[in-house]
Amino acid sequence: MSSELFSFLKKILSFLKPFWKTFLLGLFFAVVSSLITGASTWAIKPIFNFVFVEKHHEYFFLVPLLMVLVFSLMGITSLLQAYFMKAVSAGVINNLRLKLFQKFLYLPVEKIAVQTHGQAVSKVINDTAQIEPILGEALTTIFQSSFSVLVLIGVALYQRWDLTLLAFITFPVIIFGSKALGAKTRKARRLAQASTGELTHKMQELLQGIKEIKLSPSPEKVIELFSKELERFYRWSLKITKYREGSKSLVDVVTGIGGALVIGYGGFLTINGAMSPGSFLSVLTAILLIFNPIRKLSRAYTYLKEAQGAWVRIEEVLNLPVETGGNLKALPPKQGFTFNEVYFRYISSLDWTLKNINFFLPANKIIAFVGPSGSGKTTLASLLPRFLEPQKGEILLDHTNLKEFEIGSLRNLFGMVLQEPFLFNLSIKENLLIAKPEASEEEIIEACKLAKAHDFILTLPKGYDTVLGEEGFNLSGGQKQRIALARVFLKKPPIIILDEATSQLDAITEEAIQEALDRLKGRHTIIIIAHRLSTVTKADLIFVFEKGEIVSQGTHQQLLETSTLYRNLYQTFQKCS
Repeated sequence: MSSELFSFLKKILSFLKPFWKTFLLGLFFAVVSSLITGASTWAIKPIFNFVFVEKHHEYFFLVPLLMVLVFSLMGITSLLQAYFMKAVSAGVINNLRLKLFQKFLYLPVEKIAVQTHGQAVSKVINDTAQIEPILGEALTTIFQSSFSVLVLIGVALYQRWDLTLLAFITFPVIIFGSKALGAKTRKARRLAQASTGELTHKMQELLQGIKEIKLSPSPEKVIELFSKELERFYRWSLKITKYREGSKSLVDVVTGIGGALVIGYGGFLTINGAMSPGSFLSVLTAILLIFNPIRKLSRAYTYLKEAQGAWVRIEEVLNLPVETGGNLKALPPKQGFTFNEVYFRYISSLDWTLKNINFFLPANKIIAFVGPSGSGKTTLASLLPRFLEPQKGEILLDHTNLKEFEIGSLRNLFGMVLQEPFLFNLSIKENLLIAKPEASEEEIIEACKLAKAHDFILTLPKGYDTVLGEEGFNLSGGQKQRIALARVFLKKPPIIILDEATSQLDAITEEAIQEALDRLKGRHTIIIIAHRLSTVTKADLIFVFEKGEIVSQGTHQQLLETSTLYRNLYQTFQKCS
């Protein structure tokens, strides 16, 4: 066994700690099953010689009864070891999936962004599924079959060592053949898993663009794209089957050769009186039975290499560095945020998304970020709760670098409503309680009234207990935004970020939201990111973005007089409204 494979097994076995008692039970019944097999094989010689050679035919009736007993015990022990091993493998896989999911939650946002959604889902669900055969089948096979081989070899050597060694001539073929096929299987599995992730991603991508696809004059092109991914996955799946089943077929061929050698030489010895028929039958049975666990071991080795290919992708995620913070507890801002020479870009090969950012963002004011799409507004807002980290410069909260604060306490200062808010497939009430688990019924209703969501919630089938997504039920874009706003109002965080949050609201609701924000003014820092300048005209301070830089700042009236870009944006909005 290579050091690489041994290291892989060591890592997998480390996940067995919570289930070690169950695992030992599975091993115990696997050993018992092997001992029963060995004992029954050894017993063939004395039983055969006693009943048939010495002609004690009156005991013949015990032979079928003994066979029923032996196979019943083998069946029961096999069932028990399979059950306990499945309990271990399923539990370990669940823990591994949970660990992967937790890892994704604590990765920096830019690291998650590198992972496409399909690939991330594939690593949590599909790749871990490839590890389960190791624990449920491969490890059981390795322990049980290895013990069975040792027991049967002992029986065969005890009966006739020269005949047994003759059969061993074929073993190197199995060992080296399985090793070569295992390496090929590992590579094929790794590429198949990558293909599965890409297939999942492509499916999600196509479904998200279903409206555009339906309007397309040639949907066949989209079908062709998906068909290519299916074809790639199909090819790798066939290769995995070819290599996996190839190891089994190799053992079948070698079993035939080994069996022929034993029968040929053993038959010759028996005919010439150098060996009793009972001994010959016992040795032949033991050697033929040896090839069955060897066949399983060969297949288990292939499974190990296959799963090792899947583990490489899992380990890529497990080894990623998680977000880190300092030891200071973040408190609501008293003065505000200061940006000193901040630069940021998503990929080193691209231009700076933000560059030379130097400004002060005062606390407890309504602040607006405006500018063309792609000018860096949302990116800058994402730097505040440390969803993203600047490559250059520093950001201070009341003169303390953000990196010195505990990440949890820093992010607890924020509430955010996105243009496309995320809601869980839970009841509306449960979606709201995520922001504040201890909130009372009165607080929930108050927050929804403030967000102008209470009235439409009461018209839903089950009111606040209506489950989103159940039986096809869902909310409109504006309703989702009002629920998201209610969630923020329920939490009442010191800093509220509204990223295009009013883009889907009707005029009446937008006016109501403005009233709610007016009530929060002076007690919360509110950052509004918008193209629709009607939402920012009452802001205390407006920052104008262009090509990753802040080019102007001031009140609405000041910017109309001093900023050509702002004036053009405002005039364009007036023409469209």
